[in-house]
Amino acid sequence: MPSYKHDFKAALTYLDKFQFHGFRLGLERITSILNALGNPEKNYPCLHVAGSNGKGSVSAIIASILHAAGYRTGLYTSPHLLSLRERFRIGNIMIPEEELTEQIWRIRDLIKRGYELSYFEFTTAIAMVWFAEQRTDLAIFETGLGGRLDATNIVIPMVSVITNISLEHQAFLGRTIPEIAREKAGIIKKTIPVVTGVREQPALSVILDRCLELNAPVWELGLDFDVTIHGNSGIDYQGEFFKINGLDLALKGRHQAINAGLAIAACERLIKQGFHLTDTAVKNGCKSVDWPGRGELLQGSCRVLLDGAHNLSGLRSLRDLLDQLNTTSGYKDRCFHTLLWACSDEGGDKDFVAMLRQIASLFGQIVITEPPGPRMPVTLERWKRSDIPKDIALEQNWQKALNKALSNCGKADLLCVSGSLYLVGAVRGELMERDFVRI
Repeated sequence: MPSYKHDFKAALTYLDKFQFHGFRLGLERITSILNALGNPEKNYPCLHVAGSNGKGSVSAIIASILHAAGYRTGLYTSPHLLSLRERFRIGNIMIPEEELTEQIWRIRDLIKRGYELSYFEFTTAIAMVWFAEQRTDLAIFETGLGGRLDATNIVIPMVSVITNISLEHQAFLGRTIPEIAREKAGIIKKTIPVVTGVREQPALSVILDRCLELNAPVWELGLDFDVTIHGNSGIDYQGEFFKINGLDLALKGRHQAINAGLAIAACERLIKQGFHLTDTAVKNGCKSVDWPGRGELLQGSCRVLLDGAHNLSGLRSLRDLLDQLNTTSGYKDRCFHTLLWACSDEGGDKDFVAMLRQIASLFGQIVITEPPGPRMPVTLERWKRSDIPKDIALEQNWQKALNKALSNCGKADLLCVSGSLYLVGAVRGELMERDFVRI
């Protein structure tokens, strides 16, 4: 029998208690704990990524390119789909259970001495310590919520990336696009280069004004670099150092082509600072990037599209992907079979009905459930009180809802699972147990 100190499940149980603290923005707690740990985040260069959508994909693509170039690259993302270990990677390897257990207990000992942390601050501290211990050449940090007061904003990066701005988490980040943009722009540091995919006003003005204020050079999509999209995943890239045609991107959807462009532009900023990256590394990195649950297709008793879209902007990208699948799969002018749907609403301000309307017309059958995980779900009672069609099936238990959704799907039919990354992760694990495979 392993000792309690080396018990991975016990460590996870301890850490899970911090989920109930909810969102706690601010840098005081993470600053204190990192000081106590010897400021490990200062031991390696890093790159910082924020945005309303696509920040995880951009982070994963950058990490894949750097890994293909031979760099020992740390990647910290959230949330995870099935295992907490997914949040901490070096190359293609997740943190081992033993090492994650050790990190949790180490920080627990500090908490016993009076330090305070939220769940996300706890995992951020783990990442920063582990990357230092593993002697990473560079670490990539994806923000959790916003930017200015996000725990990851303790770092001084070599490059800051802001993917896009849309209405999200308004209870925490602000009620308007300019307010949210100011929170995201909070990751911009004095003289540190910025790469952005923000193109719409007034958000772009907020980003550019902040860059001007801090003398931070900025590279804009469509102005300083650009991507041309071919079909579902092929792209051409034109930037300062790279001009690459026919890039094969593993991630599906036109929005992922934009994400790849941002990732490559960020890598060009690293070249200016001494990193050696070639066309071959970019090609291999884009082709081999692994980012499950984001436009991921599985095949089993039916086809399944898993996509963690959880706001209106993400749903527009999902609809675009579904339109592409319609065209390439020979289903033009036909609706898809079934949508399995759930939403979280931590701030109590999400327009979950408007989200559903974005794609509801594409499906012949819709099953709504409540997502598993720590976030506050949109309950079935709230769905019943909302303006949704009466023929939508409601099932509180996500596993029963999945079985209901699968029950009428044939081999060639498509089941789409979306609205919550927590639902996507749980369903993905269940389908893999049922011998569904990636296609």
